[in-house]
Amino acid sequence: MAEGTGTGTGTTGAATTGTAPPPAEPPAVTPAVTPPVTTSTTVPITAEQLAAAKPVLQQQMLTDKAEASHAAAKLDQAADSGKLTLDVDAADALIKAVDAARDQVMDLWKRATDQLATPLQLGENPVAKAISARFADLAVGEDSGAAKALLDLFKVLDDIGNALRRNRDTIRDADEEAEKSMKNTGGSW
Repeated sequence: MAEGTGTGTGTTGAATTGTAPPPAEPPAVTPAVTPPVTTSTTVPITAEQLAAAKPVLQQQMLTDKAEASHAAAKLDQAADSGKLTLDVDAADALIKAVDAARDQVMDLWKRATDQLATPLQLGENPVAKAISARFADLAVGEDSGAAKALLDLFKVLDDIGNALRRNRDTIRDADEEAEKSMKNTGGSW
């Protein structure tokens, strides 16, 4: 490499007098289109961190499940008792939104269950295997896992959709009955 040029291209044999010639313009470069590179970093957690997080996560899931179940039960009662009143168009729009949310939860459950069930790669020693098994239980356990919470949310949304359908059908039936009654008495609807 010629001293003082920093180009690493060698010298032309000419002596330098302390001033460097102006650098040549680099050739135009067309950037190549390459697919983006994605990487993921897995930060290992300690057994203590896992043990500390589990009760908090379980409590939050139970709280959320209880609140959603309570709200669904109140909606169900209101629909059954006739206290929930929507016009048919509003009910259809709400049913469509609830069904879309329910379907998104099911799609998330399908995608997440396989991913959450993947064992952690913490090593082949007994402690690593125990931590991996415990994490899998926390993620997809039958009683308290995150996947179970998604299924519970799916069921709540399904219950809400069913309650809204019953209410809409009741309103539609009442409107049709009132229309028939009005026409039978000679009125117009």
